[in-house]
Amino acid sequence: MTTLASLITTISGILDDDDYTPAILTTRINEAVEEIAAGIRMPDGMISPPLPDLFTTGTVSTSISAAYKSLPSNYQRKVFSVVDSSGDKIPFPSGGDYYSFQLLLNRLQKKDLSETGSIYICAIKGSNLYYQGIPSVSEDLTVFYYKKPTAMSGDNDEPDGLPDHLAVRLLKHYVCREIMGAEIEDADNSQGVGFKYHTARLYEALTDLVDFIGDDTQPEYYASNYEGNSDLAICD
Repeated sequence: MTTLASLITTISGILDDDDYTPAILTTRINEAVEEIAAGIRMPDGMISPPLPDLFTTGTVSTSISAAYKSLPSNYQRKVFSVVDSSGDKIPFPSGGDYYSFQLLLNRLQKKDLSETGSIYICAIKGSNLYYQGIPSVSEDLTVFYYKKPTAMSGDNDEPDGLPDHLAVRLLKHYVCREIMGAEIEDADNSQGVGFKYHTARLYEALTDLVDFIGDDTQPEYYASNYEGNSDLAICD
């Protein structure tokens, strides 16, 4: 089992520098977990996928006077389904996904997002969920997404979302890479031996993480109002 205490011990042994106290390393380790969960750009240009164990759902209660509301406070990445109170999926714009806000605008006759009525389309911009129309009574929408990992603070806390067999490699190499590249070796160009070593080992661990996760798939929710899709059932 990988715990915060064991991670601090491992990283302290590598750094061998008393300036990096347990409190400082706790902050760095939590930052590493959050960055990995958010997605790291791999050498081939792809972004590492969401961590399956961070999948969750949240509720967004629509406004009766505005075309958007904030996503749940623990939202981090990849909304992949929005379901209305009847259990029907609210579609994203044709030709895109939930992050195709410009396609949403292109789809609408009222570009100021002032259309009222039942919600028939939505998209994400920043940390907000935009929808059209605007219902006259607030409606609870269920949003499917990947949450921010819970920060560790106690000695026995475990990294949220990371598979245990990869957690040590991912976190020790991430933290050591950041510290050596920016603070210990050569902050000007980050080309020191330690930085290069931990960078290479980090990408090896990330590749193993990507392989472990496999294809980035999730449940698909279909409904009769889905643009370009006639399926009426909900299926996994």
